[in-house]
Amino acid sequence: MSEAAPSGPTDAPQSTVETGSRMQRLFDLRYVIAVLLGVYGVILVIRGALDGPEQLARAAGTAINLWTGIGLLVVAAVFLAWARLRPLGIDTTEED
Repeated sequence: MSEAAPSGPTDAPQSTVETGSRMQRLFDLRYVIAVLLGVYGVILVIRGALDGPEQLARAAGTAINLWTGIGLLVVAAVFLAWARLRPLGIDTTEED
């Protein structure tokens, strides 16, 4: 006959993963990077939108500031999504 595994407490501590508290998420490096890239992206988008024809002529007709700012905003959004979808896990052991 087959024996079932005991359902009582075991001798080894069990490890669980808890998501971090609000304070721990605040200091997640992904949020810091996303905020910095987002701020620089907004500055470059505004600067790129205000570029005149002389700046565009110097850049061979390409709005470099605008495209770089948009790229930075996209990367910042990716970092924010990554931090929200995969929060930091903290290994804790539970002993009875």
